[in-house]
Amino acid sequence: MGLFNKIGKALDILLTEENANYTKGVEFEKYVVDLINKSTYFSIVDWTRDLSDKHSGVEVESDHGPDLIVRHKITNDKIAIECKFRSNLYGDKLAWTVPDKLEEYNHYSRENKIPMFVVIGLGGQPTSPGRMFCIPLWEAKYPELYPSVFERYERSPDKSFFWKDNILR
Repeated sequence: MGLFNKIGKALDILLTEENANYTKGVEFEKYVVDLINKSTYFSIVDWTRDLSDKHSGVEVESDHGPDLIVRHKITNDKIAIECKFRSNLYGDKLAWTVPDKLEEYNHYSRENKIPMFVVIGLGGQPTSPGRMFCIPLWEAKYPELYPSVFERYERSPDKSFFWKDNILR
């Protein structure tokens, strides 16, 4: 097998894996939206379309924001949500983002004066995660989190979301 064939096969494997991860992410976002919709207290203001990677060379500004913006119907508070699904921990840490994206999330939250929460499904399937966490962005200070941080924000994976004391739970 020639070098070009090996490179081609490696690229095919990487693209297949990237597509599978994208699909898992979309499935998990839908799962989170279903948990939000079960509550009569929220409405969905925006759901990012993630279009930047669909056409080479085109960048969509809204793709730099969170996956979801919801509004609490009683308080009228807007809440930003970034959804992440991870099959397992990386070592003993939860690797949820990269440094550049973390800065984008913080910038978005500051500029728009909207609290942001990172909802992470861990293990199981994107449509039925084994564990779930809803971490305030101000607590998710690093791209990788130790259990001492993320386990404080564990929630039931099948429970509807609620908003209390400015914390999404």
